[in-house]
Amino acid sequence: MAINWAQALQLTSLLLAAHSSGYGLCSDRVALHNASVLSDRDTITRQWFRAWDFGRKYGPFAVTGSGLGFLGAALLDGANSPGFSLNISAAVSMGLVVVYTVVYVFPVNDKLLAAHSRLIDQRKSDDASQTTDEIRNLTAAWKRADLKRTLLSAFAAVAGLVAACK
Repeated sequence: MAINWAQALQLTSLLLAAHSSGYGLCSDRVALHNASVLSDRDTITRQWFRAWDFGRKYGPFAVTGSGLGFLGAALLDGANSPGFSLNISAAVSMGLVVVYTVVYVFPVNDKLLAAHSRLIDQRKSDDASQTTDEIRNLTAAWKRADLKRTLLSAFAAVAGLVAACK
């Protein structure tokens, strides 16, 4: 029995894209949301950093891996296959996650990383340069941007699922 590498890439990419979008939705809507609503700027900054720190390691693997996998599945199946355009759409969607991250999310990351750095350097937050509301606004901006990335990943997962069913 021969391995259908296009199908293996398709399913692996589908799992990565689905997990990426699910993780993004849960971390933003549950963990970070609760910290933003209930806590002070130091706790919000620490919680955001935890989400960011995991995401900076996991995100590039999940996004690049699934995008390249969808592209590989499309190329292995060929342009005449019924799932070709859906796999290409999924690959492009994951590529857009990268572009969106660099253009829109990185600037917000930089501001929150600076706040985290000041927090760690001082070991206590006597620095009044940013208020709790400012930190909440930055994390809200980050969550909105991350939701858009999550939607792009979810679109890729749906396109990949439909392509796998064809």
